[in-house]
Amino acid sequence: MGVIQHPSLVRDVQALAAAIDLALAIAIFALTIDVIRGAGQSQHLRSWIFFAVASVTLVVHSGLAALGDSVARDLGAVFEVITIGFLAIGFALLYGADRERIRTLQHEAERDPLTDLYNFRAFGALAATHLARPDGRAAVVVLDLDGFKEVNDTSGHAAGDRVLQLVAAAIRANLRESDVAGRYGGDEFVIVLDGDALAAARIVQRIQSSVSALSSVTSGTITFSAGVADHATPYRDLRGLLEAADRALLGVKRSGKRSIAIAAAVA
Repeated sequence: MGVIQHPSLVRDVQALAAAIDLALAIAIFALTIDVIRGAGQSQHLRSWIFFAVASVTLVVHSGLAALGDSVARDLGAVFEVITIGFLAIGFALLYGADRERIRTLQHEAERDPLTDLYNFRAFGALAATHLARPDGRAAVVVLDLDGFKEVNDTSGHAAGDRVLQLVAAAIRANLRESDVAGRYGGDEFVIVLDGDALAAARIVQRIQSSVSALSSVTSGTITFSAGVADHATPYRDLRGLLEAADRALLGVKRSGKRSIAIAAAVA
């Protein structure tokens, strides 16, 4: 026995569905306008523009559904698919924007804002993992700019910031993929390099050459001193190697700067 559909009941259901579509479309459109007015990221704006278009197609769908004839139903099905497509694209863009925002926040949390090298906290975590590897040796370098206070005093802090950025660029240009560099604080940088202290010293010399070449775009010559320590010292952890490299650096500073010292194998 077939099911008898009462025409008035069918119309009521269609009217209810159209009203729900219309209310949902208005809600999506209102939320979209509010988000667009307050949004600061272009990725979010793009996603909510798709939501706004979806709200319009949803209104068209509800209007066609209210007509109730076969042609309107067919067109309504088309606009339903279009609405779903716009909503799917909007959600995909919104998800991508959130992922990009998370990556940006992570980068900002790990990096020194001036030099874009790792800040010391992030460097410490990466360096500790690097030094704990059982499959090779590593060396720690502490690098300190010579006469940096004079640059700030005579040329201003903007010039000092530019010098720090140039030195950071020289460091990045000479590191290998496995090496890690960070800003130690002030005008000091710290690096963990694969290999022993002699191999690390050769890389530091290349950094010195790059820094000297970059001095042509500054108001004066840029030089630095460096201390290097590796596992030939009694230390195996980052803290001990930093202390040994710092002592070697202090010796350089006392003896005339512009040089590289390797920490003694015996403390």
